[in-house]
Amino acid sequence: MNPTATQLAIRLSSDELIARGWDALPPAYRIPATPPTLDQAREYCRNLAQTHYENFHVATWFLPAKLQPHFYSIYAYCRISDDLGDEVPDKSAALALLDLWGRELDACYEGRARHPVFVALAETIRACEIPKEPFADLLVAFRQDQAVSRYETMDDVLAYCRYSANPVGRLVLYACGEVSEENFKLSDATCSALQLANFWQDVSVDFFKGRVYIPQDVMRYCGVTDETIANGVATPEFRALMRHEVNCARSLFAQGLPLIGKVNRDLALDLDLFSRGGLEILRAIERRDFDVLSARPAISKSTKFLLAARALSGKMLPFLRLGSKSSRGTSRSPALTNDPALAAAYAACRAIAEREAKNFYYAFLALPRARRNAICAIYAFMRQADDLADDESISPTERRRRLDAWLAAWREVGKGAPTTDLVFLAVRDATERYDIPLKLLDELVAGVTLDLGHPAGEAPETYATFPDLYHYCYLVASVVGLVCIRIFGYRDLRAEKLAEETGIAFQLTNILRDVAEDAARNRVYLPLKNLAQHNVPLDALLRRPRSAPPTPAERELFAAIARLAEHYYSRARLLLPLVDPASRPALWVLVSIYHALLKRIKRANYDVFSSRAAVPLWQKLAILAVGLVWTAWARIFD
Repeated sequence: MNPTATQLAIRLSSDELIARGWDALPPAYRIPATPPTLDQAREYCRNLAQTHYENFHVATWFLPAKLQPHFYSIYAYCRISDDLGDEVPDKSAALALLDLWGRELDACYEGRARHPVFVALAETIRACEIPKEPFADLLVAFRQDQAVSRYETMDDVLAYCRYSANPVGRLVLYACGEVSEENFKLSDATCSALQLANFWQDVSVDFFKGRVYIPQDVMRYCGVTDETIANGVATPEFRALMRHEVNCARSLFAQGLPLIGKVNRDLALDLDLFSRGGLEILRAIERRDFDVLSARPAISKSTKFLLAARALSGKMLPFLRLGSKSSRGTSRSPALTNDPALAAAYAACRAIAEREAKNFYYAFLALPRARRNAICAIYAFMRQADDLADDESISPTERRRRLDAWLAAWREVGKGAPTTDLVFLAVRDATERYDIPLKLLDELVAGVTLDLGHPAGEAPETYATFPDLYHYCYLVASVVGLVCIRIFGYRDLRAEKLAEETGIAFQLTNILRDVAEDAARNRVYLPLKNLAQHNVPLDALLRRPRSAPPTPAERELFAAIARLAEHYYSRARLLLPLVDPASRPALWVLVSIYHALLKRIKRANYDVFSSRAAVPLWQKLAILAVGLVWTAWARIFD
């Protein structure tokens, strides 16, 4: 056989593989005989983006209209490139298609585009001055998938991400005109984090495709094998492994978060949306106690809606920066930090607040970003203290010892000592920015320790009179209010007493909601004097049959406490006009959600035993929406 015949045979073999590959894919992916017009090509890319990936479609809502065609063409290139490698069962056919796609990329840069994707992409490349490298790098990763199915170390996995994920972020930066080496570095961290989050979400899916992205050295160290994954049972060893990998991904998200503050607002909203989506995947894994084998962790529809609503509010509300008058609690420092360590610290605190804060977090969303950071830091500090105090796996004495050691460590940090604790780092910055007395943080911790003196199995924890209960509520709730108003900002000293009383309203609501739960823990917070006035024996609350409805006397007792709470909610309404205009919507959201909880308890005729009262998500979102509209109005006219 002469050389020409050999070359012909090779070409025929390649053509056969390409044809076999196209047969495995949607017909619309094939290269047409005649190149489309630019308008036709852009419509092709738009349809592909809007019908293949819901999250990408949502994200493009927050982009200027002029950028959307460029994002659609970039997405279409990435989508088809991925499918060429991932949806073609025959590896040889997949490689042949990827080689063809690479040649089409070369032709695009030479002005000879044929496929609709490349016709549209050529205009994007020209308008945004995008080099070929990031497009070509993606093909390196998809080719690698055909040959490599295991990675020895995390460095090897991240080297793969350098081709599979990081180029996408760089393409986005090119399209938005935010090109710099620093931005590339931060974008790489975010994209690698997103890739890792998807890997850990899809451990089983990838395994049955023949791929394992968990580093082999970590699997060996933890005693996890391929058989563990194949069996679909999350052993303690596997859960420990996944905990480690989730933490690795979260640290990369923290490294990349400063990029949000460095780019234009439209791109920042998208980056924030995708970063939060990735972090929500990690939280979904955590909520399953790191079991990603029996079922695929997924973000709930309500969480997706909240993420989109948050991004939409950011799109709608950037109109004007509020003028700031001199007031207590107004930050002396720049609103946002360029310190990567501090940015990571605040990111960690925001993650804790998003994960743990229920009613509070909706109010946080209505705050300007710098104040929201500070509030999240204080919340994370409280959460750490609560977790130490509530760890019932150890004795109250040991819990108190650990709390004392933790508080001593914080006090040193508060005085300026170096620390690697991200929460302490953020809290120290917040206290300095907003002139928060460190004594208030000591009182926060003092409130947490009150319950440690009443371990289960001994005499029940009770309060004789309402003044005794008021002191407890002051330490566990009012102090929080006094910290918050320093972050909110105020000028009238009456705000301090009103903030204290607002905290009392919130805590009385919590006490009513949790009567059954507290009784099960040998605690009755309702004052003994009030119990006696309404002929309710203490034992009736401590030893009642499970889910038994309240007696008429108990309903009267609860109604009396609700009336006290209503009095303090009326004080909260007086506080509202005394805080800085920028913070009023957040305070209104918080008060409205807590007051809605009290109203639900009332509507249930004070039956706090059959089920635990809660404000449904739709109502919280409706309250938040009003707060965000108010925020927009304030930014325009205040």
